[in-house]
Amino acid sequence: MTSQEFDTLYRKNYPILYRLAFTMLRNDEECRDLISDVFADLLDNVETDEIENIDGYLFRTVRNRALSVITRQKTLERARNLYPIEQNMNGSYDHDYDRKLLQVMQFLGSGLTPNARHVMRLVFEQGCSYKEAAGQLGVSVAAINKHVVKSLRLLRENFKQIENQ
Repeated sequence: MTSQEFDTLYRKNYPILYRLAFTMLRNDEECRDLISDVFADLLDNVETDEIENIDGYLFRTVRNRALSVITRQKTLERARNLYPIEQNMNGSYDHDYDRKLLQVMQFLGSGLTPNARHVMRLVFEQGCSYKEAAGQLGVSVAAINKHVVKSLRLLRENFKQIENQ
């Protein structure tokens, strides 16, 4: 694809793709980044000669990436809700919060299998989608989901026992 063809394709499709992304994400900066990434990948990694309908390809790619962003945001929100961070507004130091955080970190370090620990780090620390984590580990998305669900369940059970003590 020539530079002129790429420029024409970009100018023609950007407004439509932006509206699609914004409808799904409701975040201007996130939308612009997502569309820029799609076009950069198109320019660098995709054989455009093999694509029959380039407009449809762009539309599907933006939609799928927006869905991945939404999924990642929901996963992070679930993690935040699992053990919400309590902000102490009076400026005093909260030793109880530090103790609880240390217990969470210790559990994640020793209470999970090595595979589950690796999955949790990919998904929650590095922000990988389940699909990205599955690709890195060479397993299915279902296996990633299984590790996350089991780890979160164990974490909840562990901390219900601690809170009851």
